[in-house]
Amino acid sequence: MVDVRSEVLEALRGYAVAYQDAGHAFARAMELPATDGLALGELLYAQRCGAPLSPAGLSRRMSMTSGATNALVNRLEARGLVTRSREHDDRRIVTLRPTAAAHERANAFYGPQGEALEAALASYDADELARVRDFLVRFAGILPRD
Repeated sequence: MVDVRSEVLEALRGYAVAYQDAGHAFARAMELPATDGLALGELLYAQRCGAPLSPAGLSRRMSMTSGATNALVNRLEARGLVTRSREHDDRRIVTLRPTAAAHERANAFYGPQGEALEAALASYDADELARVRDFLVRFAGILPRD
């Protein structure tokens, strides 16, 4: 007899592994160490969502110290992939933004997958997507965090 719960957990595990592998492939395509590539991916995603990250926000996302994050941002900035700007009313707050070059290279890497993702999402109606979202949010909330 098929245990659908086990299949769901295995599918979640498979997705998590594939997501991690994709992040490492992105880092290689960008010719970056894995941590730097994963951080750049976080910065690209945050900007796409309209919520660019500060160094402190990137530190939290990457579970890194502020010093390690600063060194990472320095490396990305030196490669022309990230800029720092002070665009908040509080001028002490720095915003990290991927450069046009970073966007261009990321789009070249993710372009085909982005189209496939949109097609996959379009195959589900809004109610189905809401159930999947709720499921994923609930399960993510169960996982331990730093």
